[in-house]
Amino acid sequence: MSGSASALTLLAPAKLNLVLEVTGRRDDGYHDLDTVMTTIDLADRVRLRPAEALDVRLRGRGAEEIAGEGELSAMAARALAAAAGREPNVAIEVEKRVPAAAGLGGGSSDAAAVLRGLARLWELDWPIERLEEVAASVGSDVPFFLHGGAARCRGRGELVTPLRNVRPLRLLLLLPPVPQAPAKTARRFGALHPHDLSDGARSARVAHRVQRNVPPPTGDLWNAFEAVIERTESELLAHYGAYASALGGVPLHLTGTGPAVFLLIHERAKAAELRRDLEQAGAEVFAARTLTRAEALAITEDA
Repeated sequence: MSGSASALTLLAPAKLNLVLEVTGRRDDGYHDLDTVMTTIDLADRVRLRPAEALDVRLRGRGAEEIAGEGELSAMAARALAAAAGREPNVAIEVEKRVPAAAGLGGGSSDAAAVLRGLARLWELDWPIERLEEVAASVGSDVPFFLHGGAARCRGRGELVTPLRNVRPLRLLLLLPPVPQAPAKTARRFGALHPHDLSDGARSARVAHRVQRNVPPPTGDLWNAFEAVIERTESELLAHYGAYASALGGVPLHLTGTGPAVFLLIHERAKAAELRRDLEQAGAEVFAARTLTRAEALAITEDA
């Protein structure tokens, strides 16, 4: 970092799960996952500057309702400070654009941005593996966001194998008008049946195709939690049905544990028409594209 920089601004992009398999339950109560994730250009912005004490402030989309996401950023700052043997004296300001509790990883991405930014602000010349250890102590998705771009993730999600930069995939992201569900992720993991588990073969195929810059086949864009929602979430399922009718057969794909879903856009000329139809069906719609690693990890120095 240049000596004149006193603050940093970082992108904190949302993610999509192109495929999400649950491969088993662990002895520690967590589940083993096998997933291919990619960052997209729907993103928060995180600004860091030295301060006399730790201070985290959220503004923007739903900031007053998502104090928990701010706590994740604070946890990241405290964890890195403890590992570095210093005090977490930093002011963190998060400009929220990523919908919270939607399966998009917004809070985890903010936390990873805090780790990356503080490592630079504090001039910690650490290997990525050491930063990953701190990230994994904050949250299972946080190590992925240290890498950006596309990656295959296993274990709890903390074992990250980056995939080389790929050409952009364009998509529409849909958010149904449903309230945030308390403990949504834990409840959906708890509702998994043994037949919802799989062996990681889909994730392996999707990772292989992403590495070769070949769009993954629709049949492999699969998510174990779609079956859970079909069994347990009738209101959410009704929204998805309305969107499917508006699309006339174009498949929708769940990201994370939902409720956000996405569809890939192969013909850009049709995107505006599809977006209009989906908004008329009640969805909040975001046009997005995937980000390369370099785009996802952008940092701006502020004098």
